[in-house]
Amino acid sequence: MPSHGPPGDPHKLLSTNPWRDFVEDDPDIAYPALRPRSGSPSFLDYWMRRGGQVRQDYLGKLGQMALRGQAPNLEYTDYLSKYPFMRQYAELGPQERGIDTRRYAPSLRWRA
Repeated sequence: MPSHGPPGDPHKLLSTNPWRDFVEDDPDIAYPALRPRSGSPSFLDYWMRRGGQVRQDYLGKLGQMALRGQAPNLEYTDYLSKYPFMRQYAELGPQERGIDTRRYAPSLRWRA
């Protein structure tokens, strides 16, 4: 019977399988495998460049868990499968998203 992976796993990569540890053990494999694959070019470019920041957010989450007395047992792949990629991108301003707003507002020219 095929496994369908946990909710939030659009690539079906997180189902119980013998290769999960291979992906889990290397963040350089996990992030490219689980980051968004569809959307506008600026959305995809933004997340392609943000792997290091997402990893730092994950490590911060583990630290918070430990400081609260909880076992820091959140797997990176589980964190990525629930990461709010779209919401985080939507909260950015146009320039942060890589959208050039100057082309919509040409400079003012005075003629004498």
